[in-house]
Amino acid sequence: MAERVLIAAEPRTVLGKKVKQLRRAGTLPANVYGRGLESVAIQVDQREFGRTVKRVGVRGMFELNIAGESKPRYVVVRGLTRYGGTGDALHVDFYQVDPNQPIQQNVPLRITGESPAVRDLAGTLLQQLEIVSVRCLPLEIPEALEVDAGLLKNFDISLTVGDIKAPAGVDVLTDPAVVVATVNPPRIRLDLGGGDEGSDAE
Repeated sequence: MAERVLIAAEPRTVLGKKVKQLRRAGTLPANVYGRGLESVAIQVDQREFGRTVKRVGVRGMFELNIAGESKPRYVVVRGLTRYGGTGDALHVDFYQVDPNQPIQQNVPLRITGESPAVRDLAGTLLQQLEIVSVRCLPLEIPEALEVDAGLLKNFDISLTVGDIKAPAGVDVLTDPAVVVATVNPPRIRLDLGGGDEGSDAE
């Protein structure tokens, strides 16, 4: 189960184009919504949110504490707009979930162990899939799923989603036939230079 991370927020009264003023002041505009719930405009500290995302990513569940509300909201990130697509956050959408109802979520994939094809045959490990889709209770969203590179004993074997050992209560939705990783054989260097002949020539 992933670490439960707290995010402090406040109700937001600045809307529309005026939110630029919030960003200049280091405040990140956001919204929280959910099934059967009215969307609520909120704001969070931009620097603190950036540190949180850098530390734990955006694929887990967060405990959102909105000032003035007696209980936290359990949320996942459903939309994150960044400056230039990859820069600082400009806006975030939180989706409120029911802790007792399973949801679909993407989680990172982590390759563990050592491949014999890499260790003994000088191959190169190539990870082709970094995220898989799972369905589970919000509080059971794993930080990451792991797959053992030790299964890659030669260059003809591929790791697939079907090789992932998911925790109890976590169903992997990604097609089990999808390739996760392979090992490429080393390049063979051919000496076409005729050895050292002529090496003494001036």
